Amino acid sequence: MRYAIRELGLGGILDQSVQLTKNHFGVLLAVTAILLIPYNLISGFVTLAVTPELPPNPTPEQILAATAQSMRFLIPQVLIGAYIVIPLTNAALVYCIANLYLGQSASVAGSFQRAFRRILGLIGTWFLLGLAIMGGMLLCIVPGILAAFWFSLATQVVVIEGISGFPALKRSRDLMKGNIATLFAMSLVLGIICGTIGAGAGYIPQPHVRIVVSSLIQSAATILWSAAAVVFYFSCRCKLEQFDLALLAQSVGVEASADTIQHELGP
Repeated sequence: MRYAIRELGLGGILDQSVQLTKNHFGVLLAVTAILLIPYNLISGFVTLAVTPELPPNPTPEQILAATAQSMRFLIPQVLIGAYIVIPLTNAALVYCIANLYLGQSASVAGSFQRAFRRILGLIGTWFLLGLAIMGGMLLCIVPGILAAFWFSLATQVVVIEGISGFPALKRSRDLMKGNIATLFAMSLVLGIICGTIGAGAGYIPQPHVRIVVSSLIQSAATILWSAAAVVFYFSCRCKLEQFDLALLAQSVGVEASADTIQHELGP
């Protein structure tokens, strides 16, 4: 299926994201099933098992003791998620979705191969991004918010274009020129949709079933968010460097300018 690879407004981005998710949900769910879903399930069950049940009116000492007991298990879980599960899954999803969006073949194994090749660059770029946001927050908050928007496409740049570190942040900022309002609106809409659906799982009384359902919902939400981010990324490229015209030239056998296609899915 061919998708609308061009500069898109909010409605077009959301429509293409839903279409990508719906048409390729099986392979995208399989990507999340390698690491993300097992990690969420194990984390949920371990947290449930190690968190002591508090009395109806716990004392501060009881709360502190329960928190300390839980943190011994939660800190390793957070570190594994932050440095292994989330970066690898995120990178694999971005690469898989980008290929599907451009009408190319995609596989779970190939997506994770790409993710492993980009993992160090992605973590390093995320570290610089975190420093930029943190530093901006210390400077009256507003610069930190701007940094979060400017560098929001850093993951896509690292995975798809093979650029990392400060050049990836600069590339993201260039792509985001004139697109902050669209990203804000997209994030707001997706946040409301995914938050509303996810909140429903909280009403499931059986805790183990609740953990399973929440993990599946979180996986589906991650897929939709990743699809939207990839579509938005290519929309920004079409606006900045006429990426859509480069693809059209390639499709009819015309030699496209190297300046417009040099970043396509990287080496």
